[in-house]
Amino acid sequence: MHSVNHYHAGGRDVTFIEVRQENIRITFMDYGAAIVSIFVPDKDGTMESVLLAYDSLAQYIGNKRHLNATIGPTAGRIKDAVFEIAGHEYRLDKNFEDKHNLHGGKDALSYRTFDYSIMDEDGRTQVVFHTHMKRSEQNYPGNQEYRIVYTVTPGELRIEFIVETDTPTLVNLTNHAYFNLSGNLRSDILEHQMRIRASQVVALDDDMIPTGLADVADTPLDYRAMRPIKGPGFRGVDQPYVLDVVDPHVAQASLVDPVSGRRLDVYTTYPAIVCYTDNFPMPYSLLWDAPNRPHMGVCFETQYAPGGTHLETFYNPVLKPGERYYHKTVFVFTVEGQ
Repeated sequence: MHSVNHYHAGGRDVTFIEVRQENIRITFMDYGAAIVSIFVPDKDGTMESVLLAYDSLAQYIGNKRHLNATIGPTAGRIKDAVFEIAGHEYRLDKNFEDKHNLHGGKDALSYRTFDYSIMDEDGRTQVVFHTHMKRSEQNYPGNQEYRIVYTVTPGELRIEFIVETDTPTLVNLTNHAYFNLSGNLRSDILEHQMRIRASQVVALDDDMIPTGLADVADTPLDYRAMRPIKGPGFRGVDQPYVLDVVDPHVAQASLVDPVSGRRLDVYTTYPAIVCYTDNFPMPYSLLWDAPNRPHMGVCFETQYAPGGTHLETFYNPVLKPGERYYHKTVFVFTVEGQ
């Protein structure tokens, strides 16, 4: 089941698509192909929000935090905002520290209004967002077709990223959903339990630019066993994790709120997850009168390990004509003990 509502905010017309399935209610937005809200039950069956959210629609326009939006054409930071394909150099805008490119910069998909279609079936609703990026309107080479396919089934959200191009270009898409399982942002996420199936992370320099790999053993970044997010030496997490095994049938990241009993398991075809615990929130007011302080949400940004444009250690995310970029991430919501 679904409903569609239209609004005007921040000088833009935006569309909300609310989808209802058993034990889950999700609202999507055509601007940024974003997720606006996710409601799931707690141990007592109470449906509450498990997503960080602004308290006004206008704050999503511009959205430098990229809150809950589709990230692309490239997620993460590109060193010096420049990359090379087949001997040709391409320069992007320097929107991070005035030196590097972050999350696509001015070309970001999170700042575009997508076309959409909706399909309802018994026990399944699919929302497909589509946009075309022209060579003349971006710094990336070529023309691309992007499809972001959201499929909602009982207790589950599946995201499929599909891209085609007519010129070799960079593609590394993700979603920037900030999760908080306490319900209506009742508390921060520091006492949530978290696990990430990764023995290594991408090492970062002072500008958050990838430099290589590092082991998580005996460091505050070791979440191979389920434990509270805030542990000894915790200063916040903003790190790309390289998954030990790429297997879409294995929960690569898990999050549990012991108080509400809610659990989130993350499955993906991608080889890496960037975990970010919202260490430096921007000055926006949040829904539910929640305090806009650090660690109110946590992201699991499934993607290729950032740095592949400059380091041979990682996969170089070049998409070529005739190829089809396809990756899938699934968020599964359950209740502990049920």
